[in-house]
Amino acid sequence: MVINNKIKRTMLENKSQYIGSLLLIIISCMLYTMFNQLTVSMKNTSAAFESNYYQEDASFIADKQIKNIDELESKFNLRMEEVKTFDYNVSEGKTLRIFSENKKVNVPAAIEGTTLKGGDIIIDPSYAKANSIKIGDNVTIASKSFKVSGFMSIPNYIYVIKQESDILNDPKSFGIAVISKEDLKSIGEGNISYAIRFNNRGNIDDNIAKFKNYLKEQNIIVLKWSNVTENPRVTYETAKVDGIEQMSTSMPIFVLLLTCILTGIVIWRMLKKEFGLIGTLYSFGYRKKEIMKHYITYPLSVAVVGGIIGTFLGTLTVKPMLKVMLAYFNMPMGPMKYDPKYIIISLLLPIAFLGLCGYFVINKALKNSPLDLIRGGREKNKVGFIEKRLKLDKLGFSTKFKIREQLRSIPRSIFLLLGIAFATMLLLMGFVMKSSMDYLIKDTYESTYKYQYQYLFNSLQSGKNDNAERFSISPFSLKSDEKHSFNIYGIEGNSRYIVLKDSKGSKLDTNKVVFTKPLADNLKLKIGDKVKLINKLDSKEYDITVDSIADTYIGEYIYMPISNFNSMLSYPKDSYMGLMSKEALNIPKEKLLSTATLDEIKNAFDALTKPMQAYVGAISFMAFIIGLIVIYVVTSLIIEENKENISLMKVLGYRKKEVYSLILNSSSFIVVLGYLIGIPLLLASVNQMISSATKSMNLVMPIRINYIYVLIGFIVIYLTYEVSKAFSRRKVNRVSMTEALKSRVE
Repeated sequence: MVINNKIKRTMLENKSQYIGSLLLIIISCMLYTMFNQLTVSMKNTSAAFESNYYQEDASFIADKQIKNIDELESKFNLRMEEVKTFDYNVSEGKTLRIFSENKKVNVPAAIEGTTLKGGDIIIDPSYAKANSIKIGDNVTIASKSFKVSGFMSIPNYIYVIKQESDILNDPKSFGIAVISKEDLKSIGEGNISYAIRFNNRGNIDDNIAKFKNYLKEQNIIVLKWSNVTENPRVTYETAKVDGIEQMSTSMPIFVLLLTCILTGIVIWRMLKKEFGLIGTLYSFGYRKKEIMKHYITYPLSVAVVGGIIGTFLGTLTVKPMLKVMLAYFNMPMGPMKYDPKYIIISLLLPIAFLGLCGYFVINKALKNSPLDLIRGGREKNKVGFIEKRLKLDKLGFSTKFKIREQLRSIPRSIFLLLGIAFATMLLLMGFVMKSSMDYLIKDTYESTYKYQYQYLFNSLQSGKNDNAERFSISPFSLKSDEKHSFNIYGIEGNSRYIVLKDSKGSKLDTNKVVFTKPLADNLKLKIGDKVKLINKLDSKEYDITVDSIADTYIGEYIYMPISNFNSMLSYPKDSYMGLMSKEALNIPKEKLLSTATLDEIKNAFDALTKPMQAYVGAISFMAFIIGLIVIYVVTSLIIEENKENISLMKVLGYRKKEVYSLILNSSSFIVVLGYLIGIPLLLASVNQMISSATKSMNLVMPIRINYIYVLIGFIVIYLTYEVSKAFSRRKVNRVSMTEALKSRVE
């Protein structure tokens, strides 16, 4: 059609609005493609890693060495491997966990370098990088020199943490390494554990139950049992991918909805200006379908171009993002596979959203008769119902003008409000995560744990230690839901090293059974309630009564007096599994399963905050860009709609500052309101996201935000508003005094 020749010209005349829409679509499609393809790649990588390197189904420690491994493999149709490990203290606060090389279960995957030979050692790449270790270097383990022949990852240590109760990893202070079985045997140190993987991948839980019953029948006491589905070194990666998967749809869709509102405003404004032209086209014989086809080209062209560019950029960013993820989670990188489904959806989503939005807006305009269109439309001078009900007579001219400016374009105000709220959520997301981790580590851990050293033995101990407090631990699950597991701790009555408080801050008596708040909340328990539990080591059923609830977020735990713990599980009266102390204890290494210090948690937290600063910076920059686009586009619309008013103000002698104040400052209230709305929306969405992601983990994250970050966020958002206003001043200055006369003539 001839009228299509004006499409390019119209877009160039209003380029700020169309460029704003284009950029928002590019961001939306880029995020959608990147997040979804990253999720697909991570799931493929972890599935291949699990399958190709025989990730364990469970691991356990027994009270005696199991000699008939071949017989058990045949009887239960499984792979079983005896694993020997020991923790080597490289220096003060730095530990390298040494594994014997597995051949059947949890086989090390080479990431770089050559295969393992006698006298060689392979190390996880994060520890090597953090400690400046290169392939070909020599490292000393227990007075023996080993050559670093490569870097590796192990399927049951995807997230490398020292203890299962740890939240954060710190590759500078803890790492894993593998040497040959012969080399580890020659060192003469280490604890023995067993890893199993069933060849039949169906009914794994039933097979595990049968295997545990067999061990019980053979009088083999299991000191520790861990299913891979409960191993945080594996489940943390799954939770992270689930979190990305949640964001992969919600965030891009929200940006697209913003774009729809913006496009609707721009198209409606253009149609109102061209009502006369549309009426004339009708009178020339153009049909509604032809006019619709012309005007729908505007949003569809932006959707197509933005979708192609955004999808392409999203595809390009997948590989770098995957490398970042695999540096954090220790897995070998497999071949990149792109799911064409997400590429197609990414291209079609903006077309569908903007096409529908454009259709409804254009169809509304075309419902007018040709005569009404030529006259400028039926709703030309209609005042909104909100404006009618507001009594603005007593207010000054400047205030009345600004209020009416917002009320006379409700969609524009909603677009600005949602845009600022979304930018606020993006901007403060990193700050919320940092504040929450800060609270969890510094406020929760430090206020609850008063010990400095924690020692866990590889067998039951007896007697007393005057320099330390005894504790024991055993894994349990709900009778009603065996997948929901947690630990019960037996601790000394009136413990000095574990301080539990109620919601009022009063210290709780540890001579009673105390549930932590996250566990009580998840099970909907209150004081006096009973819960039926299954011990994961002996498979017996136990009834536990809630005596107190501790207001702490250290995890889902139950604490009881160690005497009650031993009596309940039929352990010897004075037995225990670990010690807590303020000072380091001289305990033979061969007796210990693991050692931990509170400083390791703090160091891991400090190590995490460094990359988080870069994350916060990147997210803040994206929030700044989105906020700038939204505010600049809205300001441009305000200027376009008020050209006549601006011109009249100049004719009447208003100074530049006064014009700027009336036109550009009219949205200040919406910006502040959008910021305030964004904060509770962010806290609610992050809480939902974290709760969903950590459902399978013994981890509860309290959502907090420091007030100083709220202030910093507001300064950034308002600074964005001021920058946008500065860009828009040139547009105000370009409006000439003759504009008012032109509109009168028209």
